[in-house]
Amino acid sequence: NQPEGRRSDADHLVAGLDEAQGRAVTIEATPLAILAGAGSGKTRVLTRRIAWRAPTGTEDPRRTLALTFTRKAAGELRSRLRRLGLRDQVAAGTFHSVAYAQLRIFWRDRDLPEPKLVERKIPVVMELIPRDSRATDTLDVVSEIEWAKARRIRPEAYTGAAESLKRTPPLPLPVVARIYREYEELKADRGMVDFDDLLDQCARVVRGDRAFGDAQRWRFRHLYVDEFQDVNPLQFALLAAWLGGSSDLCVVGDPNQAIYGWNG
Repeated sequence: NQPEGRRSDADHLVAGLDEAQGRAVTIEATPLAILAGAGSGKTRVLTRRIAWRAPTGTEDPRRTLALTFTRKAAGELRSRLRRLGLRDQVAAGTFHSVAYAQLRIFWRDRDLPEPKLVERKIPVVMELIPRDSRATDTLDVVSEIEWAKARRIRPEAYTGAAESLKRTPPLPLPVVARIYREYEELKADRGMVDFDDLLDQCARVVRGDRAFGDAQRWRFRHLYVDEFQDVNPLQFALLAAWLGGSSDLCVVGDPNQAIYGWNG
């Protein structure tokens, strides 16, 4: 029950929406899952919901984080929110970019050396593949490592998990497991992290360092996720760490548009 003046300030945000879209924008429930098929205006609903909840006093846009899967999508969200009057108050980014930004704060505040980011796994993994298999198998092995990390499967558990799920990489499963283990060891020896490590490490420090975790949850209290059907277990673990038990979450997606099942 918000003051009438604040409600009227936000009324224009539901203009032109159909009944289902308008309800998705204005409903008070959290957590909230909005099922939105192709062409149903999901980004429009997501941005208008964020904009609606600001003048109605439901949430502080400066404490809002909208998560997407590409930098282009994040830029589009920010652009739409600016057009709706929120300017640069709402943070929007990918899981990886937000995790990386938070980790850099953590490393700096604790005087820890910042690891080097592995932007391309192929040259690193190629060092570990049998020479006669490098030409054709490196990309497939990298994909297998990414599949395992997305599902939070450690190298020592890879063979059993891959067998049970009938994975068919180009090299025998024990060989892939060995390469995966050596890849993790090599990164540790060289002070390197890959993009999957950013998600895992951020989830660990947000959960494990109480002061840091509380600071991040204070910074981002209201969470939104676009294309939620494509969230993998590793990303979901980070999302849960960010929430820390809070229910202040809104997700938008369509199970029928899920295209990343191969990635967990």
